[in-house]
Amino acid sequence: MLKIILVAALMSYLISSFGFWMYLFTKKRTGTKLGFSFFGIGFLIQLIYIGLRDFQEKTFAVATHQELPFFLAFLIAVVYYGLSLRYHKKLKDFGSIFAPINVFLIAMTLPNVGEKSLTYENFWFHAHVIFSMVAYAFIIASTVVAVIYLLTHRDLKRKKLDSFFVSKFSSSLALLEDVEYKSTILAFVSLSLALISSSVWSSVYLGKHWLWELKQIALSLLWVFYGFLIHIRVIKHEKGKKAAYLTILGGFAAFIVYWFIKHPAY
Repeated sequence: MLKIILVAALMSYLISSFGFWMYLFTKKRTGTKLGFSFFGIGFLIQLIYIGLRDFQEKTFAVATHQELPFFLAFLIAVVYYGLSLRYHKKLKDFGSIFAPINVFLIAMTLPNVGEKSLTYENFWFHAHVIFSMVAYAFIIASTVVAVIYLLTHRDLKRKKLDSFFVSKFSSSLALLEDVEYKSTILAFVSLSLALISSSVWSSVYLGKHWLWELKQIALSLLWVFYGFLIHIRVIKHEKGKKAAYLTILGGFAAFIVYWFIKHPAY
């Protein structure tokens, strides 16, 4: 049953990807309607899956290593909808990137459906997981936007007005820079809350506020980097290409922290 729900969510995001890519190449509203409709269906199916899992396990069940990619996909959908509302659908072109990312993340979850894993029934642990995943979702958003910004800026500078990124992505450089900046701030805030909740959880569960283990150290270093990134934007007024390159570097660092550095079991 759960696997069927996951496959339904995956197929919805896959159809959504086709819709957004149809819009990208034809600029017909049919593509965005198809894209947004099935993106919404995928999101609702994910919501149902999370509800069923929580009801079955009587806890926040997707806070496990096996199902975190699925939860990250859910939060990416939330971030994309939030950005679309904030910028009045000026970022609709980005559905062609976020929908395929969700397809990949849900596909990563499928082989692990039904596997039992260690869970902690503790509010602060769940808060840590949620805030960490929210941070990763905003980091993915800021990184994607930074890449598009750099490629669009390059083509505009070379006066390649018929290039893929200039002709297909309709967002202005100023808009892209604003989205990148605000996503970076929200990633930093989420990382801060993730570290605070982690400290409270480890204090309650293990009797220490700080654990000298690789994951916590890596998250702390990532937090410092994003603090530095905001500092140079606010205090040094750094923007444009240099800020975009640093955002991409942060995204690469976050990718390593998420995929390759694991929490030990306690």
